[in-house]
Amino acid sequence: MAAIYLLIAFVAGVAELFTGTFYLAAVALAALITLGASTFVRPDFLHWVFLAACLFTIPATMALRHRLARRASGIDDMDLGQTVAILSGPDAQQRYRVHYRGSEWSAELETGSACPGDRAVIVAKEGNILKLAVVSPPQEPLCPPH
Repeated sequence: MAAIYLLIAFVAGVAELFTGTFYLAAVALAALITLGASTFVRPDFLHWVFLAACLFTIPATMALRHRLARRASGIDDMDLGQTVAILSGPDAQQRYRVHYRGSEWSAELETGSACPGDRAVIVAKEGNILKLAVVSPPQEPLCPPH
């Protein structure tokens, strides 16, 4: 019975090399787990071990694949969620100047308005333009004149 799972692991592993998906690698890993369990489990229950191993490894490899794809696409941007200080603005293009990482950046607010001195959080980036959400309300109801 163990030879069947060795064959499944080999075939799924070789097929994985040609397809490039993680799913067949998960099946090959599940077959190897079942092969290892064959020394401890009665042969009648090996198919249940294989099913359980597949039910664990396939979603785990799907999550790993999505995490790797997200990292490759740049979604895990280290700037997102960082706090900036608003220095001036808005100008004629509705852009603000903010202090972030030791220099001044151009920024736009996603919603609302802000005054110099307010704090904001980076929620997105478009090139060199930071997209912000204000986190501290202004001390006065209206911004002081420029």
